[in-house]
Amino acid sequence: MSFQIFWEKLDRKVVLSVQAQLNSFFASLEPRPSFLGEISVEQLDFGSVPPQFEIIDLTEPFPEFYLATEDDVVSNAPRPLSPDTQRSYFGSQADTAYQTPVLPGELAVERGEDDMQLVAKVEYCGDMSLILRTELQLNYPASQFASLPVTLHITRIEFSATAVIAYLPGRINLCFLEPEPPHTSLLRSFAIRTEVGDAHQHVLKNVEKLELFITEQLRQAIDDDFVFPSYHSFEAF
Repeated sequence: MSFQIFWEKLDRKVVLSVQAQLNSFFASLEPRPSFLGEISVEQLDFGSVPPQFEIIDLTEPFPEFYLATEDDVVSNAPRPLSPDTQRSYFGSQADTAYQTPVLPGELAVERGEDDMQLVAKVEYCGDMSLILRTELQLNYPASQFASLPVTLHITRIEFSATAVIAYLPGRINLCFLEPEPPHTSLLRSFAIRTEVGDAHQHVLKNVEKLELFITEQLRQAIDDDFVFPSYHSFEAF
């Protein structure tokens, strides 16, 4: 079963959220090549072409989706209960009471009668684009002795995966399953156009070693952050 995706509803808020996640990933890269400065996503455009989406199964949600994550622990840190909640807990209003925080691996979401999970095939070959910025650092005769600005234009992105979307009480969880052999990454291919230097002066293009590193890191960012047991959770209203 396939259906229409309203791709144009991915607004500025969604763009900034995805951009922030990518920037967080690049900021935490260790080790980073000594010749390369910090990497940032300067621009993200989802384009106008949506992915192809075909439902292949309806199942019970994965048990792991009901367990507490590190984000649940942060959001459920000990905090005072309201007076009404205190009365329901203790029968009468006592001194300030605190809600017990949930711990990683503990049950964070109760199962509901309407819980369900979609398993779908996702194929993308559209006009999404990314612009990354970094710098090449020259570390001789001293560390960071000189640097050259680098701009990477990423286009022609091709993506294929099996998506899992779970509908739970108050939240929606999203992840992808491991890619099927012989593929090793969800991100099948993309094109990179690299410019090194000031655009108003002499520019070097197609720096192979830098492009290879960015290619590997983009694939790692998607595979590490979205492939089950990793997943993203969104509030459902």
